[in-house]
Amino acid sequence: MSLLELAEVSKEFHLGGATTVYALDDVSLTVDAGETLAIIGESGSGKSTLGRLALRLIEPTRGRVHFEGTDVLALPPAELRKMRARLQIIFQEPFESLNPRMRVGDIVGEPLAIHRPRTPARERRDRVARVIEQVGLSPDMARRYPGELSGGQQQRVGIARAIVTEPSLIVLDEPTSSLDLSVRAQILQLLADLQAELGMGYLFISHDIHTVRYVSDRIAVMYRGRVVETGPSERVFADPQHPYTRALLAAALPVDPDQELPPARLVGDPLSPTRLVQGCVLYGRCPVGEDRCVQTEVRLTPIDVGREVACIKPGAPGS
Repeated sequence: MSLLELAEVSKEFHLGGATTVYALDDVSLTVDAGETLAIIGESGSGKSTLGRLALRLIEPTRGRVHFEGTDVLALPPAELRKMRARLQIIFQEPFESLNPRMRVGDIVGEPLAIHRPRTPARERRDRVARVIEQVGLSPDMARRYPGELSGGQQQRVGIARAIVTEPSLIVLDEPTSSLDLSVRAQILQLLADLQAELGMGYLFISHDIHTVRYVSDRIAVMYRGRVVETGPSERVFADPQHPYTRALLAAALPVDPDQELPPARLVGDPLSPTRLVQGCVLYGRCPVGEDRCVQTEVRLTPIDVGREVACIKPGAPGS
């Protein structure tokens, strides 16, 4: 049984009148314990919406969300509140996610006060102190305010707050994109060490190809609200099958300057998110597209063990 399972999830935002934004369209994904599933795609592809929906911070229009075998969408408020101790999120901007009027120790300890109110005060303080040390901060940081810390230290506080209740799953929404490169590497290593130690599952949302390659076990590539390719990270990077995946990889400079970039050529403009498409969402930009791409339903189809792609001509030359 998977730790998290999203089945045929869709999300529509109604903006008034007849205007509807189709943010997610029939997305199905799983995350296992101790695994990192990375969600990649350009801005507006639905990555952050998917992460918030997985935690039921927003409600899906259609679909099912199961966590540890429990139907999350069917939970009454009291039961959902209990479950939230095992479902956490780390945000992109660390300072904006921290209350500037609270000391670090109180910020880290707040989830314990909410989810474990009967825990003795001394035991709670000891737990906060251990977690602060666990994320690489000195004990004196507990008395400081977020504004007195660097960006990397602030994100460590956010990580400490997320793991203090010993969650099973953490959604990481661009957790290092606002940090300097050297600090980014430290935070990524910290997240990897904590996962190895605590066995948590990660849903890692990013647009940074190199970061995703470093941290993920599997990848789901999103474009305009749909998953267009999934598979083990190394296999997707070595042999991308969807034209959009190829374009993403080609847009990122390789670490090795002698590495040959995969061919990619997208043309035209993306389809409007207010238009619901039954065929391929990349049609009109795809270098190998045909009329049948919009005349037939194009959904994820297995192409190998553990790999799926939403394309009628996967791996076609020129894509």
